[in-house]
Amino acid sequence: MNCVRVMLSLRRCILFIDRGHWLMLLVAAPLMLFPAPARTPLLLVVPVVWAIGWIARPRAPLPSTPLNAVLLVLMVMVLVSVVVTPDLAFSLPKVAGMVLAIGAYFAVAREARKPVGLWLCVLALLGVGAGVAVLALVGTTWGAKISFLSVITARLAPRLMGLAGAEEGFNPNQVAGALLWVTPLFLCLPVGLATMQRHRGAPTRLGARVWRGMLIVMATLAALAMVGVLVLTQSRGAYIAFALGLMGIVFLALPRRGRWVMVIMLVIALAAASVIVWQRRDTIAPLVGLRIDAAGVTSVDTAADGLSTLDGRLEIWSRALYGIEDFPFTGMGMNSFRKVVHLLYPLFLTSPDTDIAHAHNEFLQAALDLGIPGMIAFGALYLVGLWMLWRIWVARAGDGLTRSLALGLGGGLFTHLVYGMTDAVALGAKPGILFWMLLGLISGLFAQSNGAVAIGQAARRVPGVTANHE
Repeated sequence: MNCVRVMLSLRRCILFIDRGHWLMLLVAAPLMLFPAPARTPLLLVVPVVWAIGWIARPRAPLPSTPLNAVLLVLMVMVLVSVVVTPDLAFSLPKVAGMVLAIGAYFAVAREARKPVGLWLCVLALLGVGAGVAVLALVGTTWGAKISFLSVITARLAPRLMGLAGAEEGFNPNQVAGALLWVTPLFLCLPVGLATMQRHRGAPTRLGARVWRGMLIVMATLAALAMVGVLVLTQSRGAYIAFALGLMGIVFLALPRRGRWVMVIMLVIALAAASVIVWQRRDTIAPLVGLRIDAAGVTSVDTAADGLSTLDGRLEIWSRALYGIEDFPFTGMGMNSFRKVVHLLYPLFLTSPDTDIAHAHNEFLQAALDLGIPGMIAFGALYLVGLWMLWRIWVARAGDGLTRSLALGLGGGLFTHLVYGMTDAVALGAKPGILFWMLLGLISGLFAQSNGAVAIGQAARRVPGVTANHE
């Protein structure tokens, strides 16, 4: 009998620990974001959490998602990169970031499969995104690409310096890339809440209406603040990506007839803007950091390192291709390109003292870090993620709130994909945790849609949000 009691007590303890799986990751996250060789055993936290889940739930230790096979390839290639890297201590921050990222993905995907858990994960993602925006205001070394914005950023001197990996402050382009993952969700959430209120009737209780209004107001203010910080980064690639993503969101949200009207209006507006810009090019060019001379249109943000010019980017991309040709199957090891490029593939437009953190293209950087198999797996993350969102969009035709979530998540995925063509937040980088949380939310929302679980069931438990689901 004593043996049985001990076994039952042990099982209850394991189940209790398994329910708090996310808490173990949360406690270990700061040490994994800022790793050191002496703290390497902390990377075992993620497999330990999975092992506890296997004991507690032998049939489903990890959530079954459409991305599991892709993640298996990525994890194998991360292990390969550990073997081939020329400097394991230098690669450790990115390796630890990938371990934490995949652990965070499965934790969010598991919780987001439950109606209440989905909303808690949405709030967590928005909270992390808001935290990035706040830290950016006090820790970014702002650029001077656009003259009238430089007047504002000149008063925002970085005060948060010396962090590992950002000793001289945050790079504004990296900040912009991180914000692109969450800003569309900030924009779509209040629209979804307001649409649900309009189509499904106002709540019967005054308190519920007040809560709903407060949620809409807070989400709207947060969205405007996020857009403001994104504008201050002066990342032209992020501007283009955000504009394209916003147009895509509006296009999908409109009825079929409205989409045709939007296309016609965009064509007319684009033609008119092109004529105006060309006629006033001498006035507009200096405002956006460009110069017009006999050589044509060039960037005036031409630092000595050449990274801000198109020629500089093309040169870096060519060196990245050389690296992929030399290390096609294994990659050169995570985070190694910034060292190897100056040794094996010298640059002419960039000083050897310049730290080139990445290849300024996320797919090229994935291939450099994890080989061509890793690059294919990285691309598959986007393809499968967008496919899941499309299935959610089709399946939840009558659920405005769910569709708003899908639009926001899809907008974040698409805008960062466009941004990643000319810049990068490398795999394993600290801001990348937003990407993996976003993917986890998409997987959780997809599981709920497949199981015909009403998203509004969770909304009824959130003060001020009510919904009748068909």
